[in-house]
Amino acid sequence: MPVEKRFCDRCMARTAHDVMEEPDAIYTYKRRRKYRCQECGKTSFKRGLRPSAESVY
Repeated sequence: MPVEKRFCDRCMARTAHDVMEEPDAIYTYKRRRKYRCQECGKTSFKRGLRPSAESVY
């Protein structure tokens, strides 16, 4: 399961989040994914992080 550093609304800090639901075939960063905080366990739907400039080209 991939892990990303995201801002948690309950912890009020940037913590490691597990990606619970990956988008299907098409990858777009605006698609909402389900994340779970590793510190407090809160699950939430957030937009994906923006891709880096090198991956766009």
